[in-house]
Amino acid sequence: MSYVDKNLNAGEKVAFRTTLHPIVFLATAIIAVLAMAFLIQRATRDIGYFILGLALLVGAYTAIWYSTSEFAVTTSRVIIKIGWLSQRTVELQLSKVEGIVVEQGIIGRLFDYGSIIVGGTGGTKEPFALIRAPIAFRKQVQQQIESNAPASTASAASAARVEREC
Repeated sequence: MSYVDKNLNAGEKVAFRTTLHPIVFLATAIIAVLAMAFLIQRATRDIGYFILGLALLVGAYTAIWYSTSEFAVTTSRVIIKIGWLSQRTVELQLSKVEGIVVEQGIIGRLFDYGSIIVGGTGGTKEPFALIRAPIAFRKQVQQQIESNAPASTASAASAARVEREC
């Protein structure tokens, strides 16, 4: 069972989930290709095996990081958890979210990943990098905030616009 599912409040439902983007495995792939280049030649095989071992260690670390990272928008909160043995968690009530900043470069736009910065009241700013579908994450936060807004504020705004005869 995931961290998000274990920590849902009564009546709270998950509206959106995302993970880290698979681009986090790019460094592992590059190191593995480098290892293969050294393994091809007999004179450099020892170096190739060392680099391959390094690729396996980096890959194992990245796989744990990837599989233990959760990003969710619920009907009342934003919940983010990264890590396994050492965890970093952010649980922010939607009413306390001031904004979600999305940062994407050209490659991020092409492959739909980027960084988000969750801004909360009191100046809290929590950055998270290499998120899959960051714009969809922000959109879901905005939709949940709008759906949780009290109906009285909409009717009060329209009532304030009533014109009277003099």
